[in-house]
Amino acid sequence: MRHPLAFRIALALAAGASFSAAAAPASTTAIAAMPLAQALDQFARDTGWQVVYDADVPAGARSAPAPAGLPAERQLAALLRGTDLTYRFVTPTTVQIVPGNVHAGRVPADTALPPIDTRDPASDLAPVSVHANAVDTLAPSAPPLDATQPTSVIDERFIRDGLRFNANFDDIIKYAPSITVTSPEGPGLGKNEGISLRGFQDGQFNITFDGIPFGDASDLHHTTSAYFNNHVLGQAEIDRGPGGGSTIGNATFGGTIALRSRDPSDEPGITPYLTVGSWNTRAGGVAADESIGRTRIFADVSKESSDTYLKGTDDKRDHVFVKTISQLGDATTLTFVTSYNREHQNTVQGSTRDEIDRFGWRFGLGDDPGVQNYKGANNAAYYSSFNYLGIATTLAGWELDDKVYYNSFDHWARKAADASDIDPAHNGVTFYNAKGKKVSTAAADIPGKLSDSGFHAFGNVLRLGHDFGPGTFLTGIWLERSLDARYQYPLDLTTGEKTGTKYGPIENYVLSDRTDTVQPYVQYDWKATDDITVSPGVRYSEVTRRIDAPLNKVSPPVPLNAEATYHATLPSIAIHDRLSDSWSAYAQAAKGFLAPPIDVIQVNGSRGLSPETTRNYQLGTAYAARELTFGADVYYIDFSNYISETEVATDNGKENTFVNGGGAIYKGAEFEATWALTHALSLYGNASYNKATYKGGDVQIAGTPKVTAALGLLYSGDDGYFGSLMGKFLGHQYGVDNTTDDEGNLVFHNDERIAGYFSVDAAAGYRTDKGPAGTKGFSISVDVNNLFNVHKFTGYAGTQAVSGDPLYFGLPGRGIFLDLSVKL
Repeated sequence: MRHPLAFRIALALAAGASFSAAAAPASTTAIAAMPLAQALDQFARDTGWQVVYDADVPAGARSAPAPAGLPAERQLAALLRGTDLTYRFVTPTTVQIVPGNVHAGRVPADTALPPIDTRDPASDLAPVSVHANAVDTLAPSAPPLDATQPTSVIDERFIRDGLRFNANFDDIIKYAPSITVTSPEGPGLGKNEGISLRGFQDGQFNITFDGIPFGDASDLHHTTSAYFNNHVLGQAEIDRGPGGGSTIGNATFGGTIALRSRDPSDEPGITPYLTVGSWNTRAGGVAADESIGRTRIFADVSKESSDTYLKGTDDKRDHVFVKTISQLGDATTLTFVTSYNREHQNTVQGSTRDEIDRFGWRFGLGDDPGVQNYKGANNAAYYSSFNYLGIATTLAGWELDDKVYYNSFDHWARKAADASDIDPAHNGVTFYNAKGKKVSTAAADIPGKLSDSGFHAFGNVLRLGHDFGPGTFLTGIWLERSLDARYQYPLDLTTGEKTGTKYGPIENYVLSDRTDTVQPYVQYDWKATDDITVSPGVRYSEVTRRIDAPLNKVSPPVPLNAEATYHATLPSIAIHDRLSDSWSAYAQAAKGFLAPPIDVIQVNGSRGLSPETTRNYQLGTAYAARELTFGADVYYIDFSNYISETEVATDNGKENTFVNGGGAIYKGAEFEATWALTHALSLYGNASYNKATYKGGDVQIAGTPKVTAALGLLYSGDDGYFGSLMGKFLGHQYGVDNTTDDEGNLVFHNDERIAGYFSVDAAAGYRTDKGPAGTKGFSISVDVNNLFNVHKFTGYAGTQAVSGDPLYFGLPGRGIFLDLSVKL
């Protein structure tokens, strides 16, 4: 009999000693007739038993009602009546749901049946593996037993109960090991100013949505507020490693943040929701779950506006999301997803220490139209869409998962020359004619620029898996074409007139570029023994960038037509050893590669840069038992051809350029654990040490705290009450790691030290599935960001244009948000 691809696990951990079949606990809660999967999950929570079942067994089945007060064994039998299913004990507290007639009694444990193995032998076939946390209390993340690299899984319950409704995905992941986020405007508000994973910055690690990589066409960065909020996310998985051959993406060596969309609920209904809170934050929306024939539908529409923590930013956001899952046959599903996001805000650039000392930590943009800091002179709009059609089926023994997709992103911006400048003496606009000759000046007008950049990405992710011999063969390919167009021209923001440039053209630059990516892969998961799986793999990556620029993004602007192709063969191997039912260990080695961003072939003198490459080595372990889960790992990454952006002196002043910074070494250790103090209360903690230094010295790579840690107490009770108290510590970091000397040589040294800090967030609420006036339930919760109102610098934002003073982002002050929802 062929072993199925996946098992669902319902886990619930009660405090105290293990139960036994002979002394089964009595059930305290009646379980109504409902979808069988939900009934088994509730049964597991109520009894503390582990229930394991094949994902296909309960599909479409409904439980029979089961009264309270029965021994657990009898209540489980009652639930299974009429389903043609029964159960067998595997351990005194673990039962497996199997085909059979419950009236004939449970199946003896020694009956020949497929062995329980919660590891998915083709786990990399699914774009994002779905793992259950062993500790069935609320936790921000947990390490899965089947991982072959350091992994933290953040499940839907924490996304729903530990965060405010409109949180972004950077808020969801911020408590995980080795993660640093900089969100100066508040949780889910405004634009994130940086995400770091082990010291790798945004653009140096992979982010996927339902297994599809995405990011800015130019440099792979992500504007977190322009994509998905936590209403539509069902899970986030952080893989702190390069993955195997089947791990696709542009920058997998830095790790992968894998986001999974929320599935339609089995319980139909319409759920309006509302948020009100600090800084004049108002949000509302409607979510709907429905089934039509064999198609399940989830749709969400939301709208939000906020002044945000930083004054003058005036953030507004609209989001529409639809997901459908159609069962086309016993082994075939068709998934359709479409998402659209629109955001308007006034954008900040950072603040000097003097400005914060004079005007406070909320200093952002002002109301004075006579200075560059005027909020009406610094506007931006972000428009994004994400769409895919996916089919999953079985053909002649091959498991197939194919997604064809289209996503787009457009960023329009009108900005002053320096949005942090409040000195009117620094104003002044010069007008030029078509020959670049100065024709007039306006000394009091605000200088600025208007720009627009937009890309469209078309692609396909095909994955195949088949059992061959003592293992599973995986293969597939990722194909993508991204079309990008950008322009910018200088502007008198006081009058709205184009000023022209000293070089003659109206625009500073006008360009279009195209990026083609091809990544085929193969991997074989060889089951060397019952417990040891060896997974060699290889992926080939080829990236071709083409640019056609009537006016290139350099000074002076000149035409450019160029092309560059980067490619690499990326072998990997992982060994996974299931030491016991609750303990596993792994080792991994892999090669990584990242093609340079399009900016590199735009900038004069930078076309000869080599692509970045890495060699990654990791060892780790994961443990999951009734009362405790933990994961620990050590890693070493040898990084070559490190590309740094630095400033050089030119005849036109200081300009940015790119250089190969030689190499860097990333090494460290990470640990996370959740301890179930009771059935409903858990203690969570993690700690990480991340040393990322350039070779030949001790200069720490900018934006990399050596130490991060988190500590939290979380409650999720059967009575409907839930809450959490989460603290995050970030050690000191540096804003600068390199400069150029008077001769233009790159010099590594740390500067702009940012002190460490500790901040605490809190959440508390109540949820019930028995609402008033015939409703299907409601929830109410309060979320407090930065509970103790700590004020610290969190990120370096460059320097002010005229003064040269450093700019910083700060930790947003205390914010309180009330979330309400009701299911109709």
